[in-house]
Amino acid sequence: MHPIVERAGTRAKLPKWARCSDSRRAHGVRVGDLLADWARVLGRPKAERIRWRAAGVLHDALKDAPNSELRKLAGDTWPRPVAHAPACAERLSAEGVKDASLLEAIRYHPVGHPDLDELGEYLILADYLEPGRKGSSRERSELRDLLPDERDAVLTVVVHRRLERLLARRRPLMACSVDLWNRLMGR
Repeated sequence: MHPIVERAGTRAKLPKWARCSDSRRAHGVRVGDLLADWARVLGRPKAERIRWRAAGVLHDALKDAPNSELRKLAGDTWPRPVAHAPACAERLSAEGVKDASLLEAIRYHPVGHPDLDELGEYLILADYLEPGRKGSSRERSELRDLLPDERDAVLTVVVHRRLERLLARRRPLMACSVDLWNRLMGR
């Protein structure tokens, strides 16, 4: 396990290059703790629980980075509100993290992707449902209570809510988000 992943997963420690506020760091820890708890309930071994927690702790590590830094890492194809995700995955990769599942989970956590594995899907869920999130806390709590057992059903609700929000704001949808939705509808 790469040292950055191990430190994030065992001590909730972000790398020195992280660019996020204290409240964003706290959000990451809550997401990581939720993921680790789900991994425990699912019977995953300790190393897997550490990886899952690390994905949550690291997922927004560049959320508050300047646009110029994000563009250098992520390129120009990602909209600003979600560019931190691929930028973080690229930075972790450049630091030597080779865990493709963890990198893809982080890269696509704000938009989804039809090829995400279990970790990627649970990161989407934990990011949306962590108990510190503002708004509709009752609904989020009810959805959280269904996990980890009802992953597909809850993921469908969460992806629907995210797409609905973008459409209400008349924002474009990324193809990978639409493809995830279509995959969920085909299950």
